[in-house]
Amino acid sequence: MQIEGIDRLIIGVRDMDRALAFFQGVLGVQFTEMQGPAPEMAGCRLAISLDKHLELLSPVGEPLQVTNPPDPLELRRRLEKSEAVLYAVVLKVPDLDTAIADAARQGVPMVGERVAFAREEQLKITDFAEVALDESATFGIKLALSQFVRDRPD
Repeated sequence: MQIEGIDRLIIGVRDMDRALAFFQGVLGVQFTEMQGPAPEMAGCRLAISLDKHLELLSPVGEPLQVTNPPDPLELRRRLEKSEAVLYAVVLKVPDLDTAIADAARQGVPMVGERVAFAREEQLKITDFAEVALDESATFGIKLALSQFVRDRPD
């Protein structure tokens, strides 16, 4: 498998407003808070900064469907003990199908289903898709693979 690098680190937070105030006010990171089917399905608020490779994720309701990532029920359990957690690492790959096949050949299966949501308007990317790898084969680290084309950089 060949990766292009870290797409983003996903940080789970209890309080999205407080986290946004910190990251934007103290660190100067600008986020786009996502709207639409992805956060609604997961029961989470999520905000992404593509240029800083960060995503903030906060469970706020019951999921319509448990996706992986995120698993909002698991994230909620992790946040019972801490205000924030490093939840997952998403690696960008040039070809998701090839990466999934390469991982499977090495004994690392994906878990959950492949997710693909429109990101053109909010993040200016196309052809977005993402899968999670089985944590039992990734040293207990929640790893995901993503592919997309950034058509219109800021």
